[in-house]
Amino acid sequence: MNNRLPCITRLCAGCVLFSSISWADTQPDSDNDVFALSIDELMEVTVEARKIKEDALAIPVSISVMPEQFLRERNVNTLLEAAYFIPNIDITTVGENSGCTHCANITIRGIGQVDPLPTVDPSVGLYLDGVYYARSPGGIFDLYDVRQIEVLRGPQGAIFGKNTIGGAVTIYTHDPVADTFADGEITLGAFERRDVRMRTNLELSDSLSSRLTFTHLNRDGFVRRENGEFEGGQDEWAITAKFRYQMTPNLTAQLSLDQRRINSGSAPSILAAKNDQADLLVLYNDLVTQSGITDPYPPLQIFDSSHQSASLGTNFNTLDQSGALLSVAWQTPQQWQVKSLTAYREFYATYGRDFDNNPVVIGDTQDFQRQFQFSQELNISGSALDDQLSWLVGLFHFDEHINHLTDLVFIGGLYEALENVPGPLDGSPLNNPTSIGGPGNPLNIGLDIDSGFDNEVDIKSTAIYTHAKYALTRHWAFHLGGRLTFEDKMQQVQSDADNAGVILIDRTLQTQGQKNGGPIERSWRVFSPQGGLEYHFSDKHFVYLSASRGFKSGGFNGIPNSPTSAQPFDPEYLTAYELGYKTKLLSDTLQLSVAAFDMQHKAMQLRGGQSTEAGLEIFIDNVGETSIRGIEASFEAIPAHDWHLSGNLSYTDAQFDSVGTATQVTTDSTVMRSPRWTAAFGLRYHWPIAQRHPLKVSLNWGFRSKTYNDVYNTELGAQGSFALLNARISHAITAQMEVALFVRNLTDKRVLIGGNDFTEVFGVAEHYLAPPREWGVSLSYQF
Repeated sequence: MNNRLPCITRLCAGCVLFSSISWADTQPDSDNDVFALSIDELMEVTVEARKIKEDALAIPVSISVMPEQFLRERNVNTLLEAAYFIPNIDITTVGENSGCTHCANITIRGIGQVDPLPTVDPSVGLYLDGVYYARSPGGIFDLYDVRQIEVLRGPQGAIFGKNTIGGAVTIYTHDPVADTFADGEITLGAFERRDVRMRTNLELSDSLSSRLTFTHLNRDGFVRRENGEFEGGQDEWAITAKFRYQMTPNLTAQLSLDQRRINSGSAPSILAAKNDQADLLVLYNDLVTQSGITDPYPPLQIFDSSHQSASLGTNFNTLDQSGALLSVAWQTPQQWQVKSLTAYREFYATYGRDFDNNPVVIGDTQDFQRQFQFSQELNISGSALDDQLSWLVGLFHFDEHINHLTDLVFIGGLYEALENVPGPLDGSPLNNPTSIGGPGNPLNIGLDIDSGFDNEVDIKSTAIYTHAKYALTRHWAFHLGGRLTFEDKMQQVQSDADNAGVILIDRTLQTQGQKNGGPIERSWRVFSPQGGLEYHFSDKHFVYLSASRGFKSGGFNGIPNSPTSAQPFDPEYLTAYELGYKTKLLSDTLQLSVAAFDMQHKAMQLRGGQSTEAGLEIFIDNVGETSIRGIEASFEAIPAHDWHLSGNLSYTDAQFDSVGTATQVTTDSTVMRSPRWTAAFGLRYHWPIAQRHPLKVSLNWGFRSKTYNDVYNTELGAQGSFALLNARISHAITAQMEVALFVRNLTDKRVLIGGNDFTEVFGVAEHYLAPPREWGVSLSYQF
């Protein structure tokens, strides 16, 4: 229920490399197995974590790499599915229970976004082909034709900018190449799954090539409602077109266009527990019994089946998303690399859910969000002093406009029931009430929890950044970087109590000059430094120590219901220290990476409380501090020619040092969506039943320790420790055709992607579910 909760509460009283598999951005010829990699290719990874191409095992950055083959072997189609096999990362679509199915709410090392509300910025940056995805809607998408995903941990503010204090997730798709080919894939499986994916690369001339991808994804949901509808299904299509023009040997321009549409049901949820004697349910039933205006709520329905709901209410998720990117790369006569990224993106997203999972309307939320963004980035990199010095400088500008409408209904008839009783419930006079109840009682408005919130937000952000590395000797080197960001934000917001017909907040341009009127504006200037020291024992052994500081941008309370709560909050800051070691052993058949980190999170944006004449006001404010320490380790090994092993293990200790006036947490609270332990292990075997096309078998196991899905640390909303197991068997029948059988969640574990417990107040606790065991068969063909 995210920032919806403050209103209701007041009213109610180092690791590094994970996978080393890398496809070159070219298409194999028909004599090669397009679904396999050689031993040499397996142990080499190039990344762009610092906006230049580097060996992943030679950079002082905590990073996990997921190339295309990684995703195929683990039956992974989205970031949500990939997260179970990546150390120290948590991804959900529903945040604090928005009901969204396509929103990306990402947490790394206990730092993340828990709400798709656009007045609050994310803590982990999401980038597609170098373009920043500023909002979570649309951030969960099919990973078809993805060349590589890089997950960077810790503050990345020096290079990637604000809102990367937790880290950055960068996704790179394949570019057009000078060749002509096509391939496609059809997948059939559980829940009437019917997926079609196709791509083609055309060499139009010696200097011009294009690449076109198309996906259509369709399946039924797995939570069945009493009226026959489903939740958790998928109906989506997407198309991407790229055109690459090689103007000269040193100058390349590329235009990318994409369009995506979704029309699906709500995130799959069930009623996990109920309390028919909850405070507001009892109050409502007593009032309507006294007034006789309607019938009381019947007992709530709950089922033994973990995939059944009595819900009849809101059930929609839609997305219309598009974008354009013009990228230009030029190598100057001085061998400098100049890159320009000019991008425009927009989306219109809707999502809603039935909070109570019952025919009655105890709770219903609906969100309508429209966003436009333009960004321009220009960077130049090069080297000097016989390559002892490598450097990068860049400029970045970002312009965004957001319209967001939230409609919340909680105990929708409560206000009317209060208006229809004779007088205040405590017997006080109606002309001077000290309690709710009675016609025209102004105190009744506080329990009109049928509210609308209309936000319009404008953001402008400009930054200059630089990074340099200097090799002192053959073994020693140091690096320094920094980013200076200038940001302006403006919020216009209107909120109202629908049943009472009362405007609660009106902060718009039209109310400029009025008391408690006019837009809410705030500006910030922040410097984000980064530096470190490296020691290379040899080209196969490397240790580093780094320090960095990043910031998450300030913002606004998106659901204010009083002048006190209609106020901005400032940025939060994170300072991180990291000690890492990377090595190749056993004749380069084993890679090992270890990283230890210590982070201080200051001025956290938590829900704070402030006493006013009307009582306790709750709103987002800078009131918390945490200390986060941990260690991460990962390995890749090729013990024999036909075997590949990989694994990782992470431990994170996140503790609150101070909570100030925060109302949901104490210093004993556990940081939400931050499991203490994560682990994964993968096994891949090529069974040489045929000389040219072996049978490939892969098993992948992922583990998460107990995770709290809400800030209250409620046990009903928590996910206990669990392990997932995925399996895949594939065989290339010919050089062009492959068939694969796969099972995801082989042991049929019940896994939550979100949960809450409001049984005391509203009588309900929700569970948002990941899919149960799924099977499927895929047929891929290269034309």
